[in-house]
Amino acid sequence: MARQTGIIRFKGQMGGLDFYQSEGVDMVRNKTGPTTKQFKNSKAFERSRQASNDFGTAGSLAGKLKHAIIYMYGKTLNPHINSKLTGIFSSVLAKDPIHQRGERKLFYGDVSKLVGVNFTANTNLRSTLGRLPVLSEKEKGKSFHFDFGGMHTPPFSEAAGHRLYQVILALVSLSEDAEHVVVWQESEILEAGQSPAVLGEMELSFATTQSQKVILGIVGIKFIDIVNGQTYSLKESGAIGVVGCFK
Repeated sequence: MARQTGIIRFKGQMGGLDFYQSEGVDMVRNKTGPTTKQFKNSKAFERSRQASNDFGTAGSLAGKLKHAIIYMYGKTLNPHINSKLTGIFSSVLAKDPIHQRGERKLFYGDVSKLVGVNFTANTNLRSTLGRLPVLSEKEKGKSFHFDFGGMHTPPFSEAAGHRLYQVILALVSLSEDAEHVVVWQESEILEAGQSPAVLGEMELSFATTQSQKVILGIVGIKFIDIVNGQTYSLKESGAIGVVGCFK
């Protein structure tokens, strides 16, 4: 590599040279690695192309799930959630025993790896609630029940100092071949000393049956305050994660 000098500085690639900037200094080096044409057509890069395709699928699925969660949690999400989810979806796809590399499908992967995933940076849903609700499928691909029965007063009751909280329920339907579908609802407002068990068994359903899709059951908790009759979410607290997965 060499430093660029002179009045005119280049950026980009030209004639086998790569012009770039490093720590504010204009540099130039010989262009390395395969060309785009080589990568797309050479047999030598077939496995790399396959890995790239699967990684692209994982990234697309991560984007869909993140977009679904934003509706409920927005700015409180882990800022690195997209890369985290891409890695998890990559491991899920890698367990597809049906399709070859580069053509793997979420529906045939090991979706159990998605259960327990947390979307917030510094909080964990299980430790926040003390125990996760039980998710069950009542009507195949359509209707699901979240059972909060038997849950105790959450650990945050004493430590958090917040008076009120809400529980969020969501179903997210995912596949690499279609847009995601999300349905969600918020519970009634609960006092910090109240156990989620008062919610009992809550049902959440899609408008239409989700066939050949992976369905994630998601639960979140957010602390709130009420000022002059207006409800405000406290951005610095709460948790949200996956409690079950069906296909």
